[in-house]
This record gives sequence, C-alpha cells and structure tokens, in this order.
Amino acid sequence: MHYITTLYQKKQKKQDIIKENIEEQKYFFLERAEKLENSFYEAFFEHSIENAVADAYEIFLETKTEYNYFEQQLNELNKEKGIRFLKLVAMYHSIRLSRIKRRKLRWREMKRNLYFVFQLNDTEKKLADALYYCAKSGESCFSDLFAKTTARYVFGSHSLSPFSLAFIENFCYNSFNSFMASFTKYLSVNMRLKRATN
Repeated sequence: MHYITTLYQKKQKKQDIIKENIEEQKYFFLERAEKLENSFYEAFFEHSIENAVADAYEIFLETKTEYNYFEQQLNELNKEKGIRFLKLVAMYHSIRLSRIKRRKLRWREMKRNLYFVFQLNDTEKKLADALYYCAKSGESCFSDLFAKTTARYVFGSHSLSPFSLAFIENFCYNSFNSFMASFTKYLSVNMRLKRATN
C-alpha cells in the first residue's frame, strides 16, 4: 500500500509542475486573445493555447519512451520555460497554418496577432520570422531548425542526440495535427476565415 501511495504522490508532484508552470500561465494569453478584433485569430490562438497545455501534460508526463526529451527536462521546468513553451507551440501552429493556407492567410497579419497575444520581445519576433522564412524554403529544414530552437530556447540545450531531435520533431508534427483536428472539427479554416470577414 505504501508503494502505491508513493507512486501517486510522485505523479501528483509531476502534474503540479505542469499545472504551475504551464497551465496557470495560459490565462494571461487567453485574456490577450479575447481582445483580438478578428474572430478567426481569437479562436485560432485560444485553440492553440489550450492544445499546447494538453500537449504538455501528455508529452511531459504520459509519453513513456526512452528518448522522451521533455520528460527528461521536467525537473528543469519553471514559469519562464513554461511561457516559452506556450509561445513556441503557438509559433509552430501559426507558421504551419500560414504555409498551408498561404493563399488565404498572410504571414504579416498572422504574426501581428501572434506578437500581440504572446507579447513577443524583439528576439522572439526575429525568431518567429526566421522560422517562417525557413519553412518557406522547405519542410525538412524547418522541422529540424524548429526542434533545435525548441530545445535551446526553452531548456538551454545546445546539443541534442539524433533520437531527441527526432522526438521533438515528431512532437511538433503531432501537436499541429491534433490542433488542426480540434480547430476544424466543426468549422473548416476556410469557413472560419469567411465568417471573420463578414
């Protein structure tokens, strides 16, 4: 019985790390998203934020694989790193959707709203632009650079094993797919954009 209690307490402590450092940080950004005048961007960033929090619980706590980079970094997580995690997930979602819907979504407008909701500093703005222009040049280049950027900007990792790099790339890819599944469950991106302009 003592063993089961100890396991439960360890799990609760880990959940508290995510709750305090990522989930509780989302409210500031959600309030900022509510201030957006365009309903498409408001919904987009609200979904992105909520999806990032759900991803955090899954990737830091639930995904049990040998090369789970995020699980290995859990004890290093603090509020600043949690905020950076939310910002980078939003950057990823913004860049990927802007590239997929480039005929209907302009990066200039997307990034203006991204900057507003997440209050990106000058370094983060340059980072978002650099990542976007990398995405324009090719998906594999972007995936690799984004994974390295995530490890370095969130946790200060300057080098990654090939397995950790692949794990982060896979996380980002799956995060975007689950985000899109949720975001387009009832209304397509095109329909959301059309409603926002009416």
